[in-house]
Amino acid sequence: MAAPVPIRLQEAFSLTASGVNPAALTFAATTLESDKYVCVREASPADPTKTHVVLIDTARPSTPLRRPISADSALMNPSTKVIALKNGTTLQLFDFASKSKLKSHAMAEPVVFWKWLDSTTVGIVTASAVFHWKTTDASSPPEPMFDRHASLSAAQIINYRSSPDGQWLVLVGIAAAEGGKVAGRLQLYSVAKKLSQPIEGHAAAFASLPLEGVPTTLFLFSTKPVAEGAAPKLHIIEVGADTKAEGAPRFEKKAVSVYYAPESGAADFPVSLQVSTKYSLAFLLTKAGYAHVYDIESAECLYQNRVSESTPFVSAPHEATGGVMAINRKGQVLVLSVVPEAVVPYVMSKLKDVELATRLASRNGFPGAERLFAEHFAELFDEERWRDAALVAAESPAGSLRTEAVIARFKAAPSEEGSPSPLLIYFQALLERGPLNALESVELAAQLLSFGRVQLLEKWLKENKLGCSEELGDMLRPHNVNLALAVYIKAPAHPKVVQCLLETGQTAKVALYVKKVGLDISHTQLVQMASAYSPAAALELANALQAQGALVPAGGGPTPDEAGSSAQRSGVDHTAMFDMFMNKGMLQEATSYCLDNLKSDLPGDGELQTRVLEANLVNAPQVADAILSQDVWHHYDKHKIALLAERAGLFQHALENFSDLADVKRVMGNTHVLNPEFLLNYFANLSPDDGLECLKELITANPRGNLELCVTIGAKYTEAMGADRLMEVFRGVKLPDALFFYLGAVVNTSQDPEVHFQFIDAACKLQRYDEAERVTRESSFYDPERVKVYLMEARLRDPRPLINVCDRFDFVDDLVRFLMKNNQIKFVEGYVQRVNPTRCPEVVGTLLDLDVDDEIISRLILSVKNMTPVAPLVAAVESRGRLKLLLPFLESRVGDGATDAEVHSGVAKCYVEANINPQHFLETNPYYDSRDVGRFCEKRDPFLAYVAYKRGACDDELLAVTNAHALYKDQARYLVDRESGELWATVLNEENQHRRAVIDQVIATALPETAAPEKVSAAVKAFMQAELPGVLIELLEKLVLQTSNTAFSRNRNLQNLLILTAIKADPPRVMEYVRRLDAYDAEDVASVAVSAGLFEEAFVVFQKADTPAAAIGILLTQMNDFERAADFAMKADRPDVWSALGVAQLEAGHLADGVSSLLRAKDPAPYAAVISAARDAGGSPADFALVVKFLKFSRTKVKDIKAVDTEIVYALAKCDNRLTEIEDFVSQPNAADLEEVGDRCVAEELYPAAKLLFSTISNYGKLAPVLVRLGEFAAAVEAAKKADRVRTWRAVMYACVDAEQFRLAHICGLHLVIEAEELQDTIEYYTERGHYAEIIELLEAGLTLDRAHTSMFTELGVLLSKHRPESMMEHCKMWWQKCNLPRLVRACEVVALWAEVVYLHIQYGEYDNAATTMMAHSPDAWSPSGFTEVITKAGNLDVMYRAVGFYLDQQPSRLNELLSVLAPKIESSRAVSILRSARGDILGPLGALPLAKAYLLKVSDDNVPDVNEALHDVLIAEEAVDELSEIVAAHDNFDQLALARRLQSHHLLAMRRVACTVFRRNGKYEQALAIAKADKLYKEAIDTVAASTDAELTEELAEYFLESGLREAFTATLFTCFEYFRPDVALEQAWRYGVMDWSMPYMIQTLKEVAGRIMGLEEESKDKRDAVEEARKEEEEAINDDPSVLLYGLQPGANAGPSVPMIMAPPGGGGGTMNSVPQITWTPQAGPSAAAAAANMQTFAVPGQ
Repeated sequence: MAAPVPIRLQEAFSLTASGVNPAALTFAATTLESDKYVCVREASPADPTKTHVVLIDTARPSTPLRRPISADSALMNPSTKVIALKNGTTLQLFDFASKSKLKSHAMAEPVVFWKWLDSTTVGIVTASAVFHWKTTDASSPPEPMFDRHASLSAAQIINYRSSPDGQWLVLVGIAAAEGGKVAGRLQLYSVAKKLSQPIEGHAAAFASLPLEGVPTTLFLFSTKPVAEGAAPKLHIIEVGADTKAEGAPRFEKKAVSVYYAPESGAADFPVSLQVSTKYSLAFLLTKAGYAHVYDIESAECLYQNRVSESTPFVSAPHEATGGVMAINRKGQVLVLSVVPEAVVPYVMSKLKDVELATRLASRNGFPGAERLFAEHFAELFDEERWRDAALVAAESPAGSLRTEAVIARFKAAPSEEGSPSPLLIYFQALLERGPLNALESVELAAQLLSFGRVQLLEKWLKENKLGCSEELGDMLRPHNVNLALAVYIKAPAHPKVVQCLLETGQTAKVALYVKKVGLDISHTQLVQMASAYSPAAALELANALQAQGALVPAGGGPTPDEAGSSAQRSGVDHTAMFDMFMNKGMLQEATSYCLDNLKSDLPGDGELQTRVLEANLVNAPQVADAILSQDVWHHYDKHKIALLAERAGLFQHALENFSDLADVKRVMGNTHVLNPEFLLNYFANLSPDDGLECLKELITANPRGNLELCVTIGAKYTEAMGADRLMEVFRGVKLPDALFFYLGAVVNTSQDPEVHFQFIDAACKLQRYDEAERVTRESSFYDPERVKVYLMEARLRDPRPLINVCDRFDFVDDLVRFLMKNNQIKFVEGYVQRVNPTRCPEVVGTLLDLDVDDEIISRLILSVKNMTPVAPLVAAVESRGRLKLLLPFLESRVGDGATDAEVHSGVAKCYVEANINPQHFLETNPYYDSRDVGRFCEKRDPFLAYVAYKRGACDDELLAVTNAHALYKDQARYLVDRESGELWATVLNEENQHRRAVIDQVIATALPETAAPEKVSAAVKAFMQAELPGVLIELLEKLVLQTSNTAFSRNRNLQNLLILTAIKADPPRVMEYVRRLDAYDAEDVASVAVSAGLFEEAFVVFQKADTPAAAIGILLTQMNDFERAADFAMKADRPDVWSALGVAQLEAGHLADGVSSLLRAKDPAPYAAVISAARDAGGSPADFALVVKFLKFSRTKVKDIKAVDTEIVYALAKCDNRLTEIEDFVSQPNAADLEEVGDRCVAEELYPAAKLLFSTISNYGKLAPVLVRLGEFAAAVEAAKKADRVRTWRAVMYACVDAEQFRLAHICGLHLVIEAEELQDTIEYYTERGHYAEIIELLEAGLTLDRAHTSMFTELGVLLSKHRPESMMEHCKMWWQKCNLPRLVRACEVVALWAEVVYLHIQYGEYDNAATTMMAHSPDAWSPSGFTEVITKAGNLDVMYRAVGFYLDQQPSRLNELLSVLAPKIESSRAVSILRSARGDILGPLGALPLAKAYLLKVSDDNVPDVNEALHDVLIAEEAVDELSEIVAAHDNFDQLALARRLQSHHLLAMRRVACTVFRRNGKYEQALAIAKADKLYKEAIDTVAASTDAELTEELAEYFLESGLREAFTATLFTCFEYFRPDVALEQAWRYGVMDWSMPYMIQTLKEVAGRIMGLEEESKDKRDAVEEARKEEEEAINDDPSVLLYGLQPGANAGPSVPMIMAPPGGGGGTMNSVPQITWTPQAGPSAAAAAANMQTFAVPGQ
């Protein structure tokens, strides 16, 4: 038998199947930090420029999480949902669970590699250093650890690892080496020593291995040296050995060779090294997909195999199996798991190393070596080598020898006197190697406690050397409670932990612990437990439990009564907790608990709130007052609490809780006690109507005493109650100032006009003029018209209210007229001078309208000359035609130094109106408003308006007035002087009808008069922008050609402008201007002329400027006149001209002429143009000969000799019969790019030249296709061998296939089919041309190659299925492991090779599909044994059910064989349904059930209803009574009554007996009894009534037996039914039928039972009487011994029975330990009088007692 394989390989899932883009399966884009998550960064499917991060939970790979995140790299935390992102130099940490950013940092240099070292540390590697970034805080930057060694400077970093203790770090990199090899570089760093060591290696890891109980850190690294002959090794060394204690065991350095398969070649090397998290094993993965498994302790290789056909580029430990998870390039997520039960057998049978097997079993607990350890232990024990035997037991696999029996053997072993006992030696050895188990710990503790050595146990517990259990804690508790507590916590023994915490006073920790461990205990039980220690502890625990929400009551969740209460939040029954406190007399604690835990104030807590408040109102009113004052509860019985609060004198709280208006009004009458502030706020709780009623009640009951309070209330709630209604209330009070006080309180806040008017009215009537004046001055809400009329009619002695109204609301005219009408001129003057001088203009206007004397008005104006606004005053007087009246006032203001515009504007108007030298004033005064004065002057003198507008630069007004009055000359001068582009644009607008007149004046007058160039420039610019070229030319000719002013005539800008304007507007005049003028800018003018198409003018400009190169450029580029250009070049005869001509000729395609011109220019510079022209022209050989001449001339004069030499070779190739010259040229020193020339020759089919060039440079890759073109196939194959490139092989092979050179094609094809990317194209090329046999032969030959891959085997199979089907099965059996089975399956299905399809399905593990295929194509694919084997491995139940149908149709004789195999998997009910309905037309109503009887019997043990009923049907049909009885008795899951009813009419008596039994079993005793009587089944009848325990039914049966003369049956009935057969009935029946002797045994037994019961009752009654008498005597003795009875009499509770309620002790009254105290008298708060307090004194019982 083959040895079991210790490593299992399985594909966990496929990343491509999860939707990952295959292009993202790279080392840079895919990360695997642990076996929990795979993180992939890929391009977005919608937008390839954006990236997505795909997070795949390995437990749920079918539901990947995809997020649009732009990042260069993404790493998932090994244990939490935290992702690290890198974008450039920015690093960020995000928490997926909370959707928040945890941390970010910007690195100073790019990050080349990073990795999670553990769940809180990210290792970061840059080009120069290594950093650690902690995630435990939100701000710390990465911490530098060490600098990179120079040996890793050019290496690609592929890994970074840390030792478990973080003291050792290793950086792993790889670099390219000679010969295509890969060199490994390691940098090992010691954190403690801060030293680095470079090491050659490809992969590295750290491991922790305990040696004799001492933790040891090991460093593992694997290397495959680049040097020839050096063997690859795996090294395991100990690091940090110098830190271990003296004498501690050391690990001996190990180095073993690593085997690499020959077919993997030199390219294979280690890519990762992972250490198992469960076992002392290391996994080494290589680039070629091989896995090597090593034992770390011995460095022995346990297993090696190829696990992946592509490179596993990332890997991580697989914690669940102790193996490795890896991802390869195909996207397969592979899991290499350890098979524990196979390791030891494999090592012993395969490696033949028993010692290694035992070490592995001992260290890792692998099964399989128990027998060896047991034998060795027994041998040592028998030799009394106690320590060695103990060490064997300690190292036994999975602790197989650490049992109670072994301890008993050591305990019973003899010990020598003076030496330790074998048991202590055993424990000492175990402690040296590790911790004890629970059994050993208890036994050791018993030994040490007997000697009082508790400290040793405490020491070992801290060192985790003891196995904790509840038994150990119970043993330690009497000696050390804290030590026992630690043991209970680790055990865990949760109830004992709680008890110890309470016992040690650690109450605060109880709730946290209970919540943490989820202990199933109710809150009340916990608190009761705590109350036994301290009431304070009980309260603290109760609050902690509520705050933590730690428990759910033992009975489940909240009860229905708690719905909507705070109990829903934490499962705490607050009512039960309150009752518990009250029952223990702890009212203070009960109240505190409820206050702390009913803060949520939920409706469901209302009853409990009521009980708490009621208890405190009765026993502690001050507490109730404090509770109600806090306003934390709102769901108690408010009426009940209000009555109690009123009775207690807490009127404020009574008001808060009463809702009936009568109650409220009654309590509110106590205003002498109630706080006014409270009453004021209380009215907010009343409706407006109720509030008004209460207000009436208050003010009616005590008008003067409550007036202030009522006014305050009314003022605050005016908006709610209504001001009108409140005014009626206060108006009805017999107090004259009541309404005034109310209105005074609300007028400042009210916006009701009526309120303000009524207040003014009340104030005036009470002669409170100051208040009326204040309101009229400050209020904005009264009706000014109404108030004005009222005040005028009232004619108050104080005019201020009226003045305020008129002044504020623009009734100044009415005010002045009213005052003047009443001869109150002084009030008018006082109003202007003292109240509001700004109203002077309006007052003056009204006085002028009233024809008041001018002197009075002037005097009034002068009295406020510095305070009145001038502009309104001037306007008011101006509108009335009395401006002269203001001249003294205005001149006075000017004389005072006023510079206000309105003052000077007024003076200007007066001067214009009076014609007092106005033009001089307008031109010299700088202060007046030009626009205002100009408008004033327009109707009087337009020129004065022009002067005013010009002075103020009022452009629009000036244009309007000059256009309206034809002042064009003045307007033209203004335009030139203004220099405003916007103004010029307005005037020169074509819609301006005055434009021509103004332009004429500008040209004729304004511009000739000016000498300022900037003004001329502004005018010219304006004409240009207005697009008036004709006018502009006219203007410029006058300035440049028709003037003697040299400043203008020689001005370059004006000449340029003239020519350029002519180019645009009048091209025929350009040539004249060009010839006449000579100061213009030639280059600019020529450029514009060219753009305008005036090439001759441009040519003349360049000629005149003596620039022949530019001139010939015009001829060549613009006029395209090469003949004239050649003539011009001949005349000029300058190298630059010839060069320009030559370049242009080359660009025009005149290759020969261009080269000739360049040769005349002797200019080698345009060689690039010559080369380009030669490439593009494709000229004759003569042209290329000329090119060769020029290039040879230029070869020594240019820097880019490579381009020149290259083109010389190409030109020679284009010439006829010059191959020899080419060969001579290339043989000499040259810089030509022969490969490029060869490519161009190939493109132009110059194959001989190409062959010569490629041969010269030994470029066989390109030579081979050329040889193919030349028909030299054998030479082409030889060239392809030398090139050894895929594309070369491809080209040669295609050519050989087309030429049917199959031998040569076969040679090429072998190099192509091993490349997966080329295989399909190769096959298609052959098959499209019908060469099927040749391609099959090629693929068969390729299978023997080292690099044969899966696609080759698969595609060969596809070809065989189509073209050689007889060989398909042999191919499948031989190569199925290396094929893509799904593709082969599809290919076989197409050609109907069903046997092959079934075989492939089976090998691929698709047993469902295999079974389906066998059933669908049974003639070709089905076989009995094969189908049975397949169907047992199928996983789809539908396939199994279809198999049942298939067998029913085609193989009914084998049905039971199939069903017995499927029985453990299929649902028996459905199988029964299929069998029952199968072929009913032939088999009858039972269908195939009788055929499957064996199956039904087999599955009947499952007690399934359908199976039971089907089996019943079969057995009834077979009349198998015994089997049916057994089945019915054994299984009860069916419709028993239906079966009984069915059987009761069966023709067989045995069947009817079964029916009777079934009826009895189901309680249908009457039906069972009827069947028994009918069939005379007397035993069944007696058993039936005995089972019924029905006395009436039993007596009826006894009567039947007596009537039938069955005396023995009667006696049997009495015996069987003795317990419930009534004695009187039995005696009566016996006497009636004369069978007294037959009933005598029953009667004797009955008398015995009755006598015994009577005696027992007598004894019980006597004991109760004695107990009552004893209790009465003890109570009388207690009363007689109490001396307080003489002083106070008998207290109510002293002799109270159980029905008398007891009163709980008040807070602080000694409660908490006594069950009850005497009733407490309530003491009222400070109230109205002592008599009232005495009247209210009552006693109350706590509710619920």
